[in-house]
Amino acid sequence: MVLRASYCTAILLFRSLGPARAFASIERPKNLSNISRQIANNNSEDGEPRTGWLHNTEAKYPPAPTPMGESAAAMRRILHQRMKDYTNHRISSVHIHPCADHQRLVVTEHKIECPLTYPGDESPVEKVGASFNSESLETPTVGVYFTIIELVSTTEDDEFFVSLADSSLTPKQRSQMYLQRGPIDADRMFAYLQGGPGFGCSAPISALSLASKKSSWASSVLFGDLTNLDGKSFQRVLLMDQRGTGKSTPVTKQRLRKMFPDLFALDDAPKEGESAQLQLARAKVSKSVKDACDYLSKFRADFIVKDMEWIKDSLVEGSRPYSDEGDATSQISQPYGASLGQSFGGFCSMTYLSTIANPPRLMLFTGGIAPAWTPAREVYDRLWLRVKERSHRYYDQYPGDVEAVKRIVRTLLKHQEDPSLPPVKLPSGGTLTARRFLSLGLALGGTPGAAMANLHSVISSAFLDDDGDELSNAFLKRIDYEQSFDDAPLYFLLHESIYADGPESGATNWAAHSSYEDYVKSDPQFDYKQTCMSDNMPTLFFGEMVFKWFAEDFEELSGYGMTLLANSLAEKSDWSQLYIADNIRAALNGKVKAASATYYDDLYVDFDLVMKVLRRGSAMDQVKVWVTNEHQHSGLRDDGAGIVTKLAAMAKGAVHIPS
Repeated sequence: MVLRASYCTAILLFRSLGPARAFASIERPKNLSNISRQIANNNSEDGEPRTGWLHNTEAKYPPAPTPMGESAAAMRRILHQRMKDYTNHRISSVHIHPCADHQRLVVTEHKIECPLTYPGDESPVEKVGASFNSESLETPTVGVYFTIIELVSTTEDDEFFVSLADSSLTPKQRSQMYLQRGPIDADRMFAYLQGGPGFGCSAPISALSLASKKSSWASSVLFGDLTNLDGKSFQRVLLMDQRGTGKSTPVTKQRLRKMFPDLFALDDAPKEGESAQLQLARAKVSKSVKDACDYLSKFRADFIVKDMEWIKDSLVEGSRPYSDEGDATSQISQPYGASLGQSFGGFCSMTYLSTIANPPRLMLFTGGIAPAWTPAREVYDRLWLRVKERSHRYYDQYPGDVEAVKRIVRTLLKHQEDPSLPPVKLPSGGTLTARRFLSLGLALGGTPGAAMANLHSVISSAFLDDDGDELSNAFLKRIDYEQSFDDAPLYFLLHESIYADGPESGATNWAAHSSYEDYVKSDPQFDYKQTCMSDNMPTLFFGEMVFKWFAEDFEELSGYGMTLLANSLAEKSDWSQLYIADNIRAALNGKVKAASATYYDDLYVDFDLVMKVLRRGSAMDQVKVWVTNEHQHSGLRDDGAGIVTKLAAMAKGAVHIPS
């Protein structure tokens, strides 16, 4: 959906008022159980709510008196409605669940349209404010999905959410009801930024336990173990599927094919030749690669945090304070009360500090301090050494797997190198190669014990017979299950770009791949083709890395067009800036309090590079740091309640860590 330039003023007022402002003047019906019926009866033929100013009918709920002139107030309502049409906020479902101490909580599932690009994107050094111009409004949208979790604390709450769940309501009507209910205070909202990039957020109930006060970090937030900087409890937890992931409009090969059909024009056709038809096809593919590359460049952390702000401004009354005499474009957004950034979500939090004028007041990081201002190649040079150490640690735990892994690698290499043998195909359609198998090492940085035990169970299921070389179907299915890149191509396409920090950092150029090739040349223990035949060296796994050959081994990443797109992103050198030291320093020396759980043995984030970012004199030296080897990168999943309450206390100065 494209917002035309005529909506410019609408955007200005929307960003200054916040969408809930218009509903604040509506008298709330005393009988909440009748809300859905009242709204349904007030509909036009197309199902949209009727209002006096739009349909020449009597408004259902008369507006409260306003100090503005009637014409100005009417214009504001019209412009506000246009902005609502642009954001298209809807609530698809409402679920009420029992939780701790005989209480209940409600999960509402939302979707909203966010601008594909935001004003200021061309100049990321300046923090994003509220101003829009006509050019920036000529932009399509991306659908962003999020859930809100809140407690059902009163009978009135119960009646309201039962009414909100009424199946006769449309998603837009539920949204109208939700905003009509009453003001939402951003300072009592807790926002979560998940790891990745490329994967959706944990789902409440099924993946994020809320069974007791200590069952997860979200339980601690909702049940009052953790409060905001003013000592008030949090009323809502917001979980967002970052743009392109999960239930947000996802970036998949299927969707890319629909958006950029020319990208795949030569997938099943000859690539060589000089015919006019082939030259035209190559030109179309080349242009489509450029367009798709430009499109995907808008799915990084700098856009993710702006989406989080857009959601807040769409929900919170007065998020952008307005003065009739002031300039609406200069107002500053009311910040979230707190945020939690896990892994890549912490990288996003650092971008929040860099690019958003008023970031969350309390910011917690778990394994999420980015190795900012370090070249991508150095990041991966260090990572290969940590992967080597973790592989040895795995074999210390499961010494019998040293030979088992070599046997699997030899079998797969035979299928790759012997033309008389077919490739090993997976249920997904992808190909199981030795290098793809070794990429299972990605999971070795998870829950201590459990991550290694899971990998061992995969390896032990490899062969149909103990003395044969036929791989079992159960093993092939497990490989597909463990490697979900087919479902999340953004991980492949954009993973290395999380280390691309502005034009000065240059292109990533498949940094993990080039680093591996250099290690193989200098140290044979990194060469799996040699170690699988050796009696003296174990075969090392791979880690959190993407390689150009993913486009050959994974079905949903394969094809001429996807390969060109992946290479184009790897060669891109004009990335936007993610980490701006002066802005980070100013925010942390101002109103933002922050604390980080930094894991000493973290497989995914280099400890020494993290401490370089956090040391005294650095941009982030005001972040309180808890260094521990009690947890791996999965600490938030393993003891989320304990970790976040400790970090919050540290940030507030209530706990002496560091001691």
